[in-house]
Amino acid sequence: MRKIILHISILLMVLASGCITLSVDSKVNKNGEIFQYDMTIDTNSYVYSLLNSQASEDGKTLRESVVAQGGQYEEIWDGDNVKISIKGLPPENAYAEKAGDYLTYRDPMKNFSSGYQNAPEDAFGRNGAADSLFKIHYYLEMPGEIVDSNADFVDGNKAEWHMVNAASIRDIYAKSKVPLLPGFGPSGALLALLVAAFFVRR
Repeated sequence: MRKIILHISILLMVLASGCITLSVDSKVNKNGEIFQYDMTIDTNSYVYSLLNSQASEDGKTLRESVVAQGGQYEEIWDGDNVKISIKGLPPENAYAEKAGDYLTYRDPMKNFSSGYQNAPEDAFGRNGAADSLFKIHYYLEMPGEIVDSNADFVDGNKAEWHMVNAASIRDIYAKSKVPLLPGFGPSGALLALLVAAFFVRR
């Protein structure tokens, strides 16, 4: 799905034209499956028109493309600003893999900014202000405690990335422990053990 929305040529046009904020909410289960990958795009009417005219090669609107692939699409307008919500579509490049007692999650986001960063300084009339028009906020929930990542913030099994300009955009990486008991994270496993100990004593 991200190929439709965030193809690099579209991003270059968007970066030169107006502000856009992409938020991603991704969740992974203990089997390494990404069972939720929701995207929200906050932008203005001009960029909205660009996305609809350039995002699909078959002439469909963004809404039609998402629905045709089985996803859920919603847009909320507030004056000239629009919030686009896309749910129910699997990510194109994000993946998680298990190795022993650990689960590693990756999403190669850096490619989205490489063309823009390598473009000539005046190719799109970009400057310091334009460089901060494109932002990514990425939220990840793993099935177990995150032990390694390149995130800005980590709290237990949750991590956040806040990339506020093209230079700060990087690939998403996080590594977590696999939960000790099926369906339980660290806190859930501890609670289950305490409950079991209580009944054994009785």
